[in-house]
Order: sequence, then structure tokens, then C-alpha cells
Amino acid sequence: MKKRLPLQSIIRIVGIVSTLLTVLAIFYFSLIPTQAYPRFSWIPFADKGDHMLAYTALGFSLFLATLQIPGSGKPRRDQNAHSTLHLTSWSGRSILISLIVGALLGSFVEVIQPFFGRSREWLDFFADVMGLVVGVAIALMILKVVGGFFVTRPWLYDPNWEAEVHDSF
Repeated sequence: MKKRLPLQSIIRIVGIVSTLLTVLAIFYFSLIPTQAYPRFSWIPFADKGDHMLAYTALGFSLFLATLQIPGSGKPRRDQNAHSTLHLTSWSGRSILISLIVGALLGSFVEVIQPFFGRSREWLDFFADVMGLVVGVAIALMILKVVGGFFVTRPWLYDPNWEAEVHDSF
């Protein structure tokens, strides 16, 4: 059987790449002159909607980049041998990292905007945080729906599932 890339690695790679692209887009659109800023008429609530949409993408991608699926990767001593996919117990670290890093990025962008001829608006920061929460919530909802599929198929996400099956007999 060919060695395949585990689900954990695929999710992490997609998350890291999308996070980098999102951060680049956020910096670009946040620091270009106001006159050059494109108007997106399809996004509701004008400027605040732009912020919320951008940081929704950031929250979603940061969550994926920091997600650690139980049973994936190197087994730790304190880890239970029989892992199951529980959202409430293992996603908390990713939620906190996504919200904290995203909020720090949002506040940093708001602080440096006056140096680039843009205005500092703290309501933009609140729209950023709201977007982060929405992005993480969307990621959790998708994991909840998709997670039921993976719970019954550990060979899709746990590279050590055969060892666990043979050890239990």
C-alpha cells in the first residue's frame, strides 16, 4: 500500500496556504491609498462588511492551520490510545489561537494605517473580531457535519489506526 498524506497534513497545508494568502490580501487592501481602494458593491455594509468578510476568511483559515485532529501525528504519552473525533475537547486550542492572532493582526493593521494615509477606525477592529468569530463558527459547523463521517472511518485521519485495532484484540 502506498504511503498517503494523512488528513491532518492536508488540512494543515490548506490552512497555512490560505492563511498566508488572506493575510497578504488584508495587508494590501488595508494599506493602499483610499482613492485606489476598490468598491465591492456585492458586500453589504460597505467598509465594515469588507472587514468582516476578510477576517471571516482569516478566522476560518487560521483555525484550519492550527487544527490538531486527535490521533493524528506522533502519539503523546498523555494521549488516550483510542481517539475519537470530539469537537468540544480538542478544538479549543485552535479557537483561541485563531481569535487571538486574528485580533492582534486586526489591531496592528488599525494602528499602522495612519502611516499609509488611511484613517484609524476602531469600529473596523470590532468588525474584524466579529468576522473572526464567524469564520471560526463556520469552520466548527463544517467540522461537525464532516466529523460524523470521519468518526466511523478512523483510517482516513489516524495513521496508527491499524495498531490500535490489533492492540485491542
